[in-house]
Amino acid sequence: MSDQNHAPEDGPQPADPPTAGSYAPPAGHHAPPAGQYAPPAGQYAPPAGQYAQPAGQYAAPPSYPGAPLPPYAQPGIVYPGGPSSPEGPDTRSKVLAIIALVASIVGLLIAFVPFLGWLSAPLLLAALVMAIIALAVKSQGGKGFSIAALIISVLGGITAIVVTIVAALFTTISTIETIEDGMTDPFTPGGGEPITAAEPVQVVETAFGQDTLDPELWWYVVIVDNPNPDAVFEYGELTTEAIDASGTILDSSTDYITMLPGQVAVSGSFYEVGANEITALEVIGPDPAEAVTEPSTGAGKFSVGDLAATGDEYATEVSGTVTGQFPVDQEFVGVTVVARDPGGTIIGGTSTYIERLPADGGSARFEAVFFTPLPADTVYEAYPFL
Repeated sequence: MSDQNHAPEDGPQPADPPTAGSYAPPAGHHAPPAGQYAPPAGQYAPPAGQYAQPAGQYAAPPSYPGAPLPPYAQPGIVYPGGPSSPEGPDTRSKVLAIIALVASIVGLLIAFVPFLGWLSAPLLLAALVMAIIALAVKSQGGKGFSIAALIISVLGGITAIVVTIVAALFTTISTIETIEDGMTDPFTPGGGEPITAAEPVQVVETAFGQDTLDPELWWYVVIVDNPNPDAVFEYGELTTEAIDASGTILDSSTDYITMLPGQVAVSGSFYEVGANEITALEVIGPDPAEAVTEPSTGAGKFSVGDLAATGDEYATEVSGTVTGQFPVDQEFVGVTVVARDPGGTIIGGTSTYIERLPADGGSARFEAVFFTPLPADTVYEAYPFL
């Protein structure tokens, strides 16, 4: 032979493959009888490449009984890309999650509208419930939509509450400012001008007494006079205090009336005297610095006529007419009716209102009621006021 057919000198020499019909056991093993386990030549030789396994694929598990399973075939274990992998598009319904998201967005937008935030409550609540259902039920998809709807619905509820509170505060503040403006600056352009040297209002007469049905209820009548022929106290503050024998103020009542030149009367009741006894009245009139030349509705005067009284065993009703000389109609004209006995002592008082008194000499009828029967010889006086 040539040198090319010689095996290398160094290293172990490969054993010659067994020939057909022979079996070569490892060293030290008992050799079986010749040919006992040798398969016929070529019987188990697979075709070339038949069982070749593509690179990167999983090896087939052993087929003999009791052989261990590969990791990917263990129960409950799933490997991406391996056998039984569930990867793929989520086919669960997202409709509920989308509806919840849309409802929460619409509710949030409505929540920003002042005084309409309550309209967002049903939408936000529905969105919140749908989002929770979509997250809790496994058959529902759209987890991201559901989480967004949940967050937005909560924010919408907070927004609605905050906007409602802020709007209410602004409305309250605006209302208070409007009332204060009306009390401090009630005059229209071209109305009365302040008077620097006006005389204070004078108290002409006061009276008080216990109610015939409730001894703890006391009535009062106050008649005052504006001595200034060219001055008016518009919305003047007239405070009447109930005083006991020791000088303690038991209760007080405040009336806001426009005091034209001349006399005007107010009447009312004290409700907090209790078992105490009133012995005197203290009357505090408006500050003279508040006097103006004429009221905002124009200067004028009243006259009263046709006073008449009718009564029964329960009440006494007094009626009459008021005529006004004003350039414009007067609204809510007050009328205080004072009752006197034949000796001239005041025995009661009550008040009523006329909704509209026509301008330029127009007249309106009024009715005032005393909730107690008064003697037939009672004398009545009526004092209109703005």
